[in-house]
Amino acid sequence: MLRFFHNPLLIAKLAEYDYLIKGNKKQSTAEYKIKRIIKDITGKTFEDIEVYNSGISIPKITKNGFQATAIYIPELKELLIIYRGSESEDISDWFYNYTGIVSGENTSQIDSACLFNRFLKRKIPDFDVCYKVAAGHSLGGHLAITVELLKKIYQRVYTFNTALPQLKQLRKYDKKYNKKLEEYFLEKDLEATNKLQEFTSNYYAKNAHHIYNFVRKNDFIQSLNMTVGTFHVGKTIEFPAIIKNFVAPEEFLTEEDTYELDKIFCDFYNRLLEKNITPDNVVENQKQVTDEFIGLLIEKIKKPIQQQISNFSYKKGVKTSSEVGITDSYRTFKAVYNYLLYLAHAGIIPDDVINCTNSKAATTFYEKVMCDVNKSNLKNLLKPLQEFYTLTKVIYTVTHANGLDDVGNWGKIAKAHDLPALYDALGE
Repeated sequence: MLRFFHNPLLIAKLAEYDYLIKGNKKQSTAEYKIKRIIKDITGKTFEDIEVYNSGISIPKITKNGFQATAIYIPELKELLIIYRGSESEDISDWFYNYTGIVSGENTSQIDSACLFNRFLKRKIPDFDVCYKVAAGHSLGGHLAITVELLKKIYQRVYTFNTALPQLKQLRKYDKKYNKKLEEYFLEKDLEATNKLQEFTSNYYAKNAHHIYNFVRKNDFIQSLNMTVGTFHVGKTIEFPAIIKNFVAPEEFLTEEDTYELDKIFCDFYNRLLEKNITPDNVVENQKQVTDEFIGLLIEKIKKPIQQQISNFSYKKGVKTSSEVGITDSYRTFKAVYNYLLYLAHAGIIPDDVINCTNSKAATTFYEKVMCDVNKSNLKNLLKPLQEFYTLTKVIYTVTHANGLDDVGNWGKIAKAHDLPALYDALGE
């Protein structure tokens, strides 16, 4: 049976409006706008609609970038919870994307999502018995799926070009799942996260039959979804592409690169925690966050080269610890450089990195160093790397980028396809 909140066009339009709700907006304004959207899409009028926005109702859980809106219709006993995706010009969301979805270290927005549901349980007397639907776009889809896998409270979950759930985060919450992993895999295999993805998808499959993921494959979110530890769960329904001249991340990023990026953002998150920078205060420390990221890259890339120059101990046929450090330095440089190239070729960031002769020169000098570690080659490598460090700042300007998936496009897609009938076909 189709429920009121099974209407994909309605969900897409409400999700689009959710991005416009700010913490300083009046509750009555949000309720009025939502009633208008419901009437415009469905033709139905409900006098009694309860709206709860996290930024308005409990702002303390939104310091880390988390945002969600709940819409409850008492007459139908139906509740829709919309988890907001990554917001333009909000470093908090992108900090979570990199340190949470990519590295699995940061779980702050999952914690906020769980707190929001507890808040709703207190506010809505029929919370336990009402029909609950969760929806989310991009980062919001990641949160909707993750909360459902952990708490099992929704009857339906709809996502639009979702960022996938991260098994390293789930291991921190789901002790039963983590125990199964440790039973099935040797300790060394638990570090090779890609071996665990299929196991994790199968493990959660029994609790995911009601999760529907609507996907346009040519989307930037794919670069997050090829991350180490992310896994597919639920039913995937693909739709026609909207973005032209799409560039797939696999064209630039190797599996080794994704592993290295995972390590980089893991180290970055823990480095910030040591300096008392948490997900709740990255906005007020935005400059320091960027500086610390560059500082980390300099440590990983430049320091081994300088150490090799100052303590030159290379002996023919013998690999010293310094030489091994050069290999690690190159691995870090290559992963970050390839990621920047992907972002630039995809039109997500400016093409400065493509035209940067120094970065190209650094690649050439690295190749020479890897073939012949000598003082001259190492010194030649240091200079072109200097501009590269500055270029890496652009990773955190992704928040200002053009061409990212626009949730508004999903309204057009929902309008163009008979999705309610499709739900029936999928086994309603």
